[in-house]
Amino acid sequence: MWLPKLRLALLLCVLVALGTTAAPAAAQTTTPGAQPAWRTAEQVRDGLFDAQQALILDGPRQAAAAADKAATAYSGRLRDGIARADATADRDVRSELALARRAARAGDAPALAAARGAIRAALLRGSAAVTLAAAGRGDAATTREWLLLREFRTATRFTRAGADATLAVEQLGAGKLSGKEAQKIVRKDLLDAFQGRLRELLADARRNADRGFRGPWAEAAAQAQGYWLALQARFREDRGAPAARSAGATFADLRAAAARGDKTGQAAADKRVAAALDGFTAAPFTPEESARRAQQLLRFLALIPVEYGRGTKDDRVTKDFEIQEAVAFQSGAVASFADLQDQLARRDRAATQRAKADLAILDAMIDKAATSTRGVARTSEVEAVEDRIDDTLRKIMPSEWKAKTDESDYDLIALTLDRMEAAVGAGQYAQAEQARLEAYAFFEFGPERRLKSFDQGLALTVEGLIWFGADDYDGLATLIAKRAPRREIRETRVHLDERLGDAAATLGDSANRATVVTNAAIIVFREGLEGVLILAAITASFVGVRRRQRRPVFIGAVLGLFVSVLTWILAQTLLHSLDQYGEKLEAIVGLVAIGVLLLITNWFFHRVYWSEWIGKFHRQRKKFEKLDNVGFFSAQVLGLGLLGLTSVYREGFETVLFLQSLQLSAGTAAVVEGAGLGLGLTMLVAVVTFALQRKLPYKKMLVVTGVMIGFVLVVMVGQTARTMQGTGWLPITPLDLDLPYWGGLWFGVYPTWETIGAQLFSAVFVIGSYYLAREVRVKRPVRRAVRRGDLKKDQAKLAESDPTIIAAPEPEPVSSAAPGAVEGATEPPKAGVTTP
Repeated sequence: MWLPKLRLALLLCVLVALGTTAAPAAAQTTTPGAQPAWRTAEQVRDGLFDAQQALILDGPRQAAAAADKAATAYSGRLRDGIARADATADRDVRSELALARRAARAGDAPALAAARGAIRAALLRGSAAVTLAAAGRGDAATTREWLLLREFRTATRFTRAGADATLAVEQLGAGKLSGKEAQKIVRKDLLDAFQGRLRELLADARRNADRGFRGPWAEAAAQAQGYWLALQARFREDRGAPAARSAGATFADLRAAAARGDKTGQAAADKRVAAALDGFTAAPFTPEESARRAQQLLRFLALIPVEYGRGTKDDRVTKDFEIQEAVAFQSGAVASFADLQDQLARRDRAATQRAKADLAILDAMIDKAATSTRGVARTSEVEAVEDRIDDTLRKIMPSEWKAKTDESDYDLIALTLDRMEAAVGAGQYAQAEQARLEAYAFFEFGPERRLKSFDQGLALTVEGLIWFGADDYDGLATLIAKRAPRREIRETRVHLDERLGDAAATLGDSANRATVVTNAAIIVFREGLEGVLILAAITASFVGVRRRQRRPVFIGAVLGLFVSVLTWILAQTLLHSLDQYGEKLEAIVGLVAIGVLLLITNWFFHRVYWSEWIGKFHRQRKKFEKLDNVGFFSAQVLGLGLLGLTSVYREGFETVLFLQSLQLSAGTAAVVEGAGLGLGLTMLVAVVTFALQRKLPYKKMLVVTGVMIGFVLVVMVGQTARTMQGTGWLPITPLDLDLPYWGGLWFGVYPTWETIGAQLFSAVFVIGSYYLAREVRVKRPVRRAVRRGDLKKDQAKLAESDPTIIAAPEPEPVSSAAPGAVEGATEPPKAGVTTP
């Protein structure tokens, strides 16, 4: 008997010593046993886990001791807080702890596992009650402490762990949110996490039942019932008390079937649970969240047949990696649909059920391809099912859900960059490059459109990190091309994520649109100035009695402007209908614009634009002047009007082409605003030119404009080549050059053989064709004329300096008294004619 007394005396001495040394610390807590609630909860859970482990390895006696330890640990702040906030949760914890102790002594592993699952759920329910009560009081410190004991929706490749509650508590502590506002946000976050985990627990119970794993099966079913208790108040609010009572009974049956090991009962109860929860959303989404989730659903669905098609050929699986990507997108689509199902069913329950059934068919197709290599569904079959689902969803979704949002694009960017990293880790650099290009496409035709209007430098940095480098980091394209290890690629990826976060924050704020407006204004003004100069040259000799002939030209010019606006509207309609083709469309528009620029540049550099194009207008003008002038709608008036229309519409059509690339990148509103500004400046120049009869050096101005457009051509070639690399139409062969990335933005210079080679080719083509034309049309005829004696050497030099002496098709003298005579508007004498 003396040994127990000795132990008791030693224990008392130790407690006295601890009490003496810990007195200062004890003064800082409310009770001697006070420790964070989450730490006490960990001790309870760890004790129960030790009991399960001991039951397997050591036997019932050791298991019972561990269970007793877990029951003892449930005390202090944890128990007091839960008891005050949610008496039902406290009662459930204590009753389940008693069941756990009995199960441990009896060696009943399934019952012990079920009790552990139920205790975990009850602790989380109680903690949620304490957290919400503290938030409602505006007590940020208590809310922060108890929020550490919570459940999270499992993070996936499509969703990240929710942080809304944490952010709300921080704002509550900083005085930026009221207690009620913070409570609402925290409640929504916790309910969403409970429902997300409930779905997973039900799936775990089904899976473990099929495998015959009694312990995990019972634990998942009991924990699912506990999570249901956390959601039942919200369910009652949404579906009514009778439905809530029925669902509660069904969850009780589910737990009982698992405890008995009754697979048939489990299947029946699970089916009733699924029916009860069908379409139920514990945390209703805000309109913005619903739209974002809808965009995710539509994008995931669209990507399923794409990845499936890459991984199969006919009815055989050829690339497992692509099939796994299809599985991932399918899982994301199922999760997104589950979140929106309740709202969709309210709009059209029958259509929602059809979409759900088709989604199950699609799921079966993808699952078979993931487990088999032959006899799988063909890509056309998968596409047909996906098309049906997409059509059904778009018919019942509200219009605001179908409008593209930046948030869904950021989600897809993160997803595809995850795929890229996984491919690099597996040594599959071709798949990594494909994923990188997809991530870039999501950025290019999503956030970047608006970001370029708000923060050109940030858009430049993000694009640089995806391609060839920025902020002293190598770009992902460069790293993948040189097969860099995953560690290096991860460094760039982390920095890219930070800059994408900056982009999201920037687009969430108001910002000026100066860059886009300015660019659009410059394009319109540049082309408008060219049109004004052409009209001025055409009407220069319409003076004196012929001045009235200017009117039909100007009327035709106004009609040309009107037709240009109609072309813009038509182009907008066409491009919006083709927007799904994304970067490929921009590449095509760029190629068309390059073709127009090549033609214009050749006109300028060969001086054909002035000597023949304007000459052609003069010849047409003379022809129209000879027509009879009978009435307002005479042939002469119609001819001169047509001349003005074609002169302006040609420039207007070019302007529409050039603005389309800008519109695809930045949106319509800013482009229209800039175009209006450019048009206003053009009108001002027109007034100065025509109303004030200012004599301008048209020929020299056109030559300068030609040089500028030649520069634009080289820039556009580089940018279009880079866009074609983005579509996969051109390969990517990086150059070992450290070029500043702003060179790509302003000059279209990117460090790849393909882009720089295309620019060099375009420059050589234009300049070379100029010298070739000069040789064929000027120097060769001059040499022949000298040999024939038609020209003297001094006249030959003059002819070489002024190619129009040879190239001009016919002269057209203009009276020296004409006040509107234009320099260069008249044709010089033909070769061999000496001028005084």
